[in-house]
Amino acid sequence: MTDPPRWTQPPRWTQPPRWKGTRRVLFTGGTILAQGVRIPAANASVGDEPQQSAMLVDGHLIAWIGSDEDAHRHRSSAHEHLELDGAVITPGFVDAHVHATSTGLTLAGLDLTRANSLAEALALIEAAARSARGAPILGHGWDETRWAEGRPPTSGEVDRASWGSLVYLSRIDVHSAVISSALLAEVPRARELDGYGADGLVSRAAHHAYREVALRLIGAAQQERAHREARSRAASLGIVAMHEMAGPAISSADDLRGLMRLSDEEPGPLVSGYWGELAETGGVEQAAELGAIGAAGDLFIDGAIGSRTACLRHAYLDAHESSGAQYLSEEQVRDHVVACIEAGMQAGFHVIGDRATDVIMAAMTGAATKLGADVVRAGGHRLEHAEMLDSEHIAEMARLGMTASVQPMFDGLWGARGGMYEQRLGRERSLGMNRFADLTAAGVLTAFGSDSPVTDLGPWQAVAAAVHHHQPAQRISPIAAFRAHSVAGWRAVGDHESGVLAPGAPAHYAIWDTAASLDSSAPLPTALRTVVSGATVHDLGLVGAR
Repeated sequence: MTDPPRWTQPPRWTQPPRWKGTRRVLFTGGTILAQGVRIPAANASVGDEPQQSAMLVDGHLIAWIGSDEDAHRHRSSAHEHLELDGAVITPGFVDAHVHATSTGLTLAGLDLTRANSLAEALALIEAAARSARGAPILGHGWDETRWAEGRPPTSGEVDRASWGSLVYLSRIDVHSAVISSALLAEVPRARELDGYGADGLVSRAAHHAYREVALRLIGAAQQERAHREARSRAASLGIVAMHEMAGPAISSADDLRGLMRLSDEEPGPLVSGYWGELAETGGVEQAAELGAIGAAGDLFIDGAIGSRTACLRHAYLDAHESSGAQYLSEEQVRDHVVACIEAGMQAGFHVIGDRATDVIMAAMTGAATKLGADVVRAGGHRLEHAEMLDSEHIAEMARLGMTASVQPMFDGLWGARGGMYEQRLGRERSLGMNRFADLTAAGVLTAFGSDSPVTDLGPWQAVAAAVHHHQPAQRISPIAAFRAHSVAGWRAVGDHESGVLAPGAPAHYAIWDTAASLDSSAPLPTALRTVVSGATVHDLGLVGAR
């Protein structure tokens, strides 16, 4: 793992939130797993610390970790003594790539990931329209590659299912959408934009135009409810922090302000914000005004493989006329990186296709030539997704101290034999995707996330997906996978203290009913309690007091 980034401005959570914990709480009778998972006996070494069973939290910090036998000396000073009864404490998870508003809307609204056919999708749309009673309908998650029909719904089908409502339905990857005739009519100029489809399927520039209109339909109250819904679900899964990927094309400045304000004021997973806008249009200044970590995140160089907008060196297997979309030039990317560095800010981009990765790596090399490799390396600049890296890309990422923000469930959902990646790219190209083991071996800081709602919030599922990668050569150990979904997320935003269970560290942790097995047939752990800065943000009421 490379050194974490250091910037002119301190990371957002160097100070605990105002709602931090204030009580001294002693836990005994459990298992404290600082690595998140058990170290197999065969891998244990003489220098490994013995497994501990007790922990003392003092306010927002961990004060002590030890044995039940030694815990007696802390009992008199503790406000509360909780018996774990065999439960397990680990560092909390960090989700390094989230869209909170879209996540919350999907959790509480029209979730088309449940549709196993086009007919089921249309039935769900009809049910949503009945509930909406004429209000606009925003849905997410259709994936035609899983359906026997092999195609998305048309605008005419959506019109009939929704009784003519204004409807926006994003594909699972959020890089294309199906929209109703009523929404099509809202942007007359879109007919001239790249990616416009008269049948209601829009991508590229046309999708961006319609998505902007759809997002304006979300009122402030609905937005705040979505933020709360997303943070609540994350907390219930042992997630203690999230990296929000905002930007003018996918949310709004007000959306990010509202989410970060909520994180300041209400207990829940901490939020580090990113603003995906180019420096040439004011992105660096806007990111600074918002208190974002960087002008980075979903700043799109290309799109997604499922929507055939990821920028490829060679054409798609199932669309020979297309090699995807490139939204930014090498010069634009290089100038943005330089501007971010000069502002003391992290830079980063959404990049999926191999041609798009060529663009960002050439731009990073150009920035290093101009400013010096050491200067670039100090920034820990990010690539979101980075699914089609070659060995030269990985070596250059390591040389320039870059961070890979990746999503194991992408391989989990679409990397199987005959899956979506193979359908779009062919077997040979699909075999070289999502190179987690190679990134880790090269020392590239690798942080895991969900890209929710593209994949569900579910850190244990992501850890398991990385351990059981469809390509055996890219599988990583349970400990490496857990660290990528915990401490690496903190390091990616410049926090050098969080993500560990140790005296003096911030008290960000989760209590689980059992230790993770990660065997494909074993149930995953359930979060009994999630704690952020010493404050309980999720509790099933099953951790008993003594």
